[in-house]
Amino acid sequence: MDQIKIGKFIAYRRKKQGLSQKQLAEQIDVTDKTISKWETGNRLPDASILLKLSEALQIDVNELLAGEEYSSEEFSSEEYLKKSEDNLVNLVGEINEMDKKRKSGGIGMFIGIACIALALFDLVDSSLRMGSLTDIFDMPTLFYLSGIKFLLLSTFGWIHEYFSAWKICVAGKAQSENEIKLSMQAVKYAGALTLTLGCLTSSIGIFSLLNYTDQLSLVIAPALAQITLSFVYAAVEETVYVILLFRIKYVLLKTIRKD
Repeated sequence: MDQIKIGKFIAYRRKKQGLSQKQLAEQIDVTDKTISKWETGNRLPDASILLKLSEALQIDVNELLAGEEYSSEEFSSEEYLKKSEDNLVNLVGEINEMDKKRKSGGIGMFIGIACIALALFDLVDSSLRMGSLTDIFDMPTLFYLSGIKFLLLSTFGWIHEYFSAWKICVAGKAQSENEIKLSMQAVKYAGALTLTLGCLTSSIGIFSLLNYTDQLSLVIAPALAQITLSFVYAAVEETVYVILLFRIKYVLLKTIRKD
């Protein structure tokens, strides 16, 4: 279902009726911000409001879901019924997809907040130990990087596709060509975020280190170790995402060949 097309059609019909966004919103008991989201293609109208919206725009629900007007001569009754069924199936699929994204978004936000909380707890509870193999596992740095990444992916609506990428490669779950392409894009975003956050965290660490000029000999070794680990974690995660991306591309090629 083409959200952009439907949004433009809603805007076209509203203007044709001589209504402002606020006037249309008042007629169907929503806010003008909701109308704006529909018209820009950022959101679809809820199923419960489709009939009211169609009546306000003086079209039928089938035209609304298709994002275009139908003339009575254009289709036979059988063809019109078939289009209605197709639009209904698409709507149900879109609602299911939106529900999955909402659930994934909630999971992503929870993971992000949990990681940051663990980072803060570990930072307060302990300090970086020197002279041990376990020094490479600096939990506050690792949790900060992971937590912020999950929060950003959830905020910008890519967490569902990010999880799908792992399902495709690890669990071997079958996906459509479009879903695979979206998963590839999500992995690219995750990789870019990892590099950006790694550099940002390290830069903040270097800046903080410069404030300890009077105690440089006492803090320089642990601080530099922690800063270096930000780059190490970013490099490791980016390598994983590159491998994941190649794997998804391979799955995509197999899907295209089957079709």
